[in-house]
Amino acid sequence: MKKGIVSFCLVCLASALVSYAKALPKDLGKKDCVQIDHIMAIKNIPEAQISPDGRHIAYVISQANLEKNGYDSDIWIVATDGGRRFKLTNGPGRDDRPRWSPDGSTIAFLSDRLGKSQIWLIPPFGGEARTLTRFDSGVYSFSWSSDGTKIACLQPDPKTVEERKVQKDSGDIICVDQDMKMNHVHIIDVSTGKTRKLTKGEFSVDSLSWSPDGEAIVFSARPSPKISDMFNADIYTVSLKDGFIQKIVERDGADASPVWSPDGKSIAFVSMDGRLEWIANWYICVVSAEGGKIQNISQRFDGFITSCTWSADSQSLYFPGNKGVTTQLFTVAVENGELKQMTSGLRVYRNFSFSGARDMVAFLVSESTTPAEVYVSAMQSFEPRRLTRTNPHLDSLLLGNTEVIQWQSFDGLDIEGLLIKPVGFEPGKRYPLLTYVHGGPSAKFGKSFSPQIGGSSPVQGESYPLHVLAGEGFAILLPNPRGSYGYGEQFRMANVGDWGGGDYRDIMAGVDHVIEMGIADPGRLGIMGRSYGGYMTSWIITQTSRFKAASLGAGMANLISFYGQTDIPGYMEYYFKGSPWTTREEYEKRSPITHAMNVQTPTLIEHGERDARVPLPQAREFYRALKKKGVPVEFIIYPRQGHSVREPLFQRDMMRRNLRWFIRWLKSPLSDTNRDF
Repeated sequence: MKKGIVSFCLVCLASALVSYAKALPKDLGKKDCVQIDHIMAIKNIPEAQISPDGRHIAYVISQANLEKNGYDSDIWIVATDGGRRFKLTNGPGRDDRPRWSPDGSTIAFLSDRLGKSQIWLIPPFGGEARTLTRFDSGVYSFSWSSDGTKIACLQPDPKTVEERKVQKDSGDIICVDQDMKMNHVHIIDVSTGKTRKLTKGEFSVDSLSWSPDGEAIVFSARPSPKISDMFNADIYTVSLKDGFIQKIVERDGADASPVWSPDGKSIAFVSMDGRLEWIANWYICVVSAEGGKIQNISQRFDGFITSCTWSADSQSLYFPGNKGVTTQLFTVAVENGELKQMTSGLRVYRNFSFSGARDMVAFLVSESTTPAEVYVSAMQSFEPRRLTRTNPHLDSLLLGNTEVIQWQSFDGLDIEGLLIKPVGFEPGKRYPLLTYVHGGPSAKFGKSFSPQIGGSSPVQGESYPLHVLAGEGFAILLPNPRGSYGYGEQFRMANVGDWGGGDYRDIMAGVDHVIEMGIADPGRLGIMGRSYGGYMTSWIITQTSRFKAASLGAGMANLISFYGQTDIPGYMEYYFKGSPWTTREEYEKRSPITHAMNVQTPTLIEHGERDARVPLPQAREFYRALKKKGVPVEFIIYPRQGHSVREPLFQRDMMRRNLRWFIRWLKSPLSDTNRDF
């Protein structure tokens, strides 16, 4: 009898194991799902710079250091033929911004190993690094002269003796809009380290470029470092011989990032072309090095251009441009504005750098399953070759498949987005759906890996571990509603004066589309986002009870008080066509706090203590309203953090909290009725 019972149990066990194996997502037995610790171990490559002869690339690897709660970064070298790869620097802290000398014999870089960020020099193929500068206020950016004997850098003005005395007597008081420190151009002799200040006065320099003969510098400058003064940025040249400054571009709107042509005759720069609209197209404009008529050469590109590089013959310029969920490399002819796209595919290309002869180009490529890696190509025939494999641990992990999807909104407007399917996705099975709203609103989701924390510029803390969530069985929708860039100026301006209107309906149409695809479970919907995505998340849960869980970070709740708190009040005046005292009804109507009595959705709120863009009181107001109403709500404040949460321990905490939050509220079907208010 015992034998029969044992046999029966063994049969049951075998049957259970077979059923369990059938239920497992495909390939789960071979690979593991992504965990948050895997994300924290990602090595980020923020930039790569090709050598003048095109034979080597200096690039930066940045990685979280949880023990010191910061990021370490070092410079690496890789041969463009795919050969030798080695670590060049190994100092404490951050080494980044590598720039080759014109003859390729030296690499200058920024390092904070002595405290403030300073310029250091190192031979690229062996030798010790030495410091070149010791500025009290550190170095902002720098550039080699064409003969390699000098470096021009931007340095914030240090505190004066009087300011230090006042600080000693009165403490760290802040005088708003006073005592702002301007960035000015300094020239450094590379052989001796001697420096001299080339510019001075009540203006702040943003960027610079050397003339080919090394006798002058072109720079962009504005009246102050304030964000609002970007609309007053103009273009100047300054002579190294006598310091004479000549303004060569003066007009409304931003004119920035000038670059001198190789033949010395012209200067190209990115520009709003005289407009004063916050989200208008930026173009490439060209002007004579002596000043005069300004030529807009990129009018055929309907987008936002932030940088450009001259061709070797000074006849055209290269620039990265957004196109849908991708970023591509384009070239535009100076003479006739002829536009060509040089790259292709569902990829995000960025950080292009060119050899001296412009015959080779290095760049970074990120895809939905791969963080940024270093690539190289010949310019004559663009064929990208991958040179690095920085995160091999991701190769052994299961990632959700990311697809580009389209749908029509309420008014027939075509909307695009990304859909990350759950790991082990099975057609016909419905999954909990998380909708992730991007910031901006004039930002976008690109087909690149997320989250990719750290680097030189963390993307607002990246608090949502998308591939971890996909491994937990969530589908994730990343919509690019009206207001997003990458789809032209008209699309980007379509939510001006209409926050929470058409863009909200675009997002909801996307949710309905994924439900109609048979993927999303309509009873298990979640919503999340940061910055404008945080605003939209709080707005959405005041307009509908369809979402059973929400998470918002750095979001705006009360647009009237937000106007008086933020460092970009002009941004609100642009979108709302006035201030709260001229268009108060619109500010009030579009504020989530006005409709907070409708909220039923359990909500997680995360905010940086020192956020100047979306100050902390915005989160406090929304939390107080939800708490008063009795809605399940948690409110987390991250000390010392601004609009971007930069400390790795906090980034990890945000991802963990969001993961737990959505598992808690969405892993089992809920029976609440769905209705819109």
